[in-house]
Amino acid sequence: MTQRRLRLTSVLPVWAVALLGAILVLLFAHARPFAWMLLVMVASVLLSFALQLATQTKDGLVVRISASAAGAFVIILVGTAILLFRQ
Repeated sequence: MTQRRLRLTSVLPVWAVALLGAILVLLFAHARPFAWMLLVMVASVLLSFALQLATQTKDGLVVRISASAAGAFVIILVGTAILLFRQ
């Protein structure tokens, strides 16, 4: 599997989970939404590690984990900013 394809198949699902989690928190978490955003971030990072271990490829591991975590962080950051301005 090429590095580009490996990167896409192991990074995009993490971003999708972070986006879905942030949307669900924005829509349904009325009590302690910031704690739920933190939980979404933690779940995204754990999913990132799990997907990287599932690929069983060490080449580019740090780049893929960094891309997954950074993308999830930006998504959660935008969701948290929306929470701040909404209150």
